[in-house]
Amino acid sequence: MTTLLEKDGAPSLTDDQIEHLRERGWVVLRGIISPDKLLGYRPALRDYIMGHREKMDDVERAMGASAKKTMFSLGEAPTTVSEFVKSPLLGEIAAQLLGVDAVRVLHFCGFFKSGGGPPTPWHQDLSYIPLDTDKLLSLWIPLTGITPDMGALVFAEGSHLHGLSDKPWLAGEHFPLVQTGSMEAGDISVHMGWTLHASLKNKSTQMREALAVCYYSDGARIQTRGDVPFMRGLMNSCFAGLRPGDQAAGPLNPVVYRRQ
Repeated sequence: MTTLLEKDGAPSLTDDQIEHLRERGWVVLRGIISPDKLLGYRPALRDYIMGHREKMDDVERAMGASAKKTMFSLGEAPTTVSEFVKSPLLGEIAAQLLGVDAVRVLHFCGFFKSGGGPPTPWHQDLSYIPLDTDKLLSLWIPLTGITPDMGALVFAEGSHLHGLSDKPWLAGEHFPLVQTGSMEAGDISVHMGWTLHASLKNKSTQMREALAVCYYSDGARIQTRGDVPFMRGLMNSCFAGLRPGDQAAGPLNPVVYRRQ
């Protein structure tokens, strides 16, 4: 199998794509990963994610994720899964979009939503992430083609410029709402850490298969805020042994790209 590590170089993103993300808080990048390469990784990614779905409760399985705890870890992921998550190609894309020299992986999630699965509520990723930086984004990568009725992502444009929202469910009253629409295998949806987003109900009979990888700027430090269950989960897993003020540089948060 030709791996993502055997790459000719990450695509050079356009100024328009970078500006779109920074102004609107989201962007869809088309044809980033070769469909053939993605197809080579899909069996291992799918087996790993489906295995962890068995540990979820009914609500978590219906939405495709847990709101309280981390379910996936580089510490126990199979080599093929770890290789994909730590791909320099994906890391370079994240660094280009953030405008930084180096990025680390925070964590990754398998967002598999069964046919008929309910909507995912409005939220902001940084509201439960214990870091002192807003230089953070997520790459949302469908493992197969996705149609709008399979639980498309919805973003509140410009919401990332306003920091923490105390009423995320009112996103539509304050910001224009946009959907990713159809995506092909190899496309990537990107959103910033403060971008209000949700996903729609999966109205189809097919499983929506997507993997999300979260990246942050190297040099960020640990900063906890309030008593947030998922934040506690990150501190006990991804950032185990670290305290507020420490550099967020644990063994499960490797640098995956550094500008030469």
